[in-house]
Amino acid sequence: MKKPIPEVHNQRLMPFRWRELDGRVLLTGDAGDYAWLERETFGDFLAGTLSKEHPAYADLERHNLIRGPHIEKKVMDRVGARSHHLFSGPNLHILILTLRCNQACVYCHASRKPKTSKGFDMDLETAARVLDVIFESPSPDLTIEFQGGEPALNFDVLRFIVEEGYRRNQGGERNLYFSLVSNLSTLNQEQIDFLVDNGVMVCTSIDGPADLHDRNRRFSKKSSYKEAIKKIRAFERTYKRRGLDKELAYVNALATVSRSALKKPREVVDAYVRMGHKVIHLRPLNPFGMGLKIWAREGYTAQEFVDFYLEALDYIIELNKQGEEIMEKLASLMLVRILTDEDSNYMDLRSPCGAGLGQLAYNYDGRVYTCDEGRMVGAMGDDLFCIGDVHQNGYADIIRHPGVRSMCVASCVECLPGCNECAYAPYCGVCPVYNYIMEGDLVARSPVNDRCRIQKGILDHLFRRLAEPGMEDLLRRWTESKDRSSVYRRIVP
Repeated sequence: MKKPIPEVHNQRLMPFRWRELDGRVLLTGDAGDYAWLERETFGDFLAGTLSKEHPAYADLERHNLIRGPHIEKKVMDRVGARSHHLFSGPNLHILILTLRCNQACVYCHASRKPKTSKGFDMDLETAARVLDVIFESPSPDLTIEFQGGEPALNFDVLRFIVEEGYRRNQGGERNLYFSLVSNLSTLNQEQIDFLVDNGVMVCTSIDGPADLHDRNRRFSKKSSYKEAIKKIRAFERTYKRRGLDKELAYVNALATVSRSALKKPREVVDAYVRMGHKVIHLRPLNPFGMGLKIWAREGYTAQEFVDFYLEALDYIIELNKQGEEIMEKLASLMLVRILTDEDSNYMDLRSPCGAGLGQLAYNYDGRVYTCDEGRMVGAMGDDLFCIGDVHQNGYADIIRHPGVRSMCVASCVECLPGCNECAYAPYCGVCPVYNYIMEGDLVARSPVNDRCRIQKGILDHLFRRLAEPGMEDLLRRWTESKDRSSVYRRIVP
């Protein structure tokens, strides 16, 4: 039986949280600092009997876990820097250009409609009103992201938004970016030229090797994998003709992990290595939209995903040791929170989350939602997360909606049962939409739901690996993102 942890009698402690891992204790501070202690040393630390000459004492001081001159102000300033996004307004604006799609993914959660359907495209009037709202946001950085359905099926409206967006920002008052999330299959060379020349970032999905990708992303009489690779190569040739740096100009890709992928973590990674991609984003399925209907067929437990993910992550780390330059995106985003005070601009790892405060989602018909996940719930017939309509409301009305405040309160991890005392609170975030779908409440009734289990499983593993000799230097490289802003600007002839 373990010796119980003594009561706290140390008046020099800074606020911290702790978690036992493999017989040792991980301490984390509000500003993201962390340190390891042996269990007995941890007891001495709490009791105030840890000698200043003990090797661990200097480490605790260095990581701002012991009170000292200026430490409180230093930690406060860093917490403020890590939370600066709270005061800038939404910078990510997700536009659903259409619900139509030409592919039928087995796990689709976008409430897609057949390609030939009518009445599911954003029109020019709605697009103009969406831009009105976007440019009312006080954020100095604006990213307009096109989603669907397959957004390229409504390319004329995409073109209008890009050209009109640049026109409204002629003075350069904002840092304006555009992003397209697409299966790429409908794009022709003229459209590819437009996207490249106007600095539109492109993201697609590659779920792994061809057989797995084609099984997941069904495309009538064609291989969706071959089509995606063909278009990726077309973008690469276009970037090269424009003289753009191939280290900065490339098509982003992510892998949605289906049940069929669970036994193939290395094969999925190898598919990205063969393509020459240096980033792979392994994304679990979520239960939103149509995904809820097919979860019984395609879904899996949190532990099954964690087992897949950790094997893939360890394999990626081994490839790095062998000189292969590739990183996993979710781990990278978490490492930014652990090892730096930078903002990775990832809405899911913020407290409060990005819903309403960092992003807004605009449906094809002009309805505005707290986030794209909230929009997916709306597609299921529940408009709880709808906070306005661009045809009736301006930015001020939308951002003052009670739904925004509710999302903020429900996602402050520092105030949530279970989350407030978790060692991973400085690095983690919660999703009220997920809680609502899975448990019927914005605040998780069970403090350890599947989303929590996945994030905690990944963070446990990252901290274990960071504790290995030399591993922090390797993983810190994953936090060093290259500035790609020069590529994602309009090319002026």
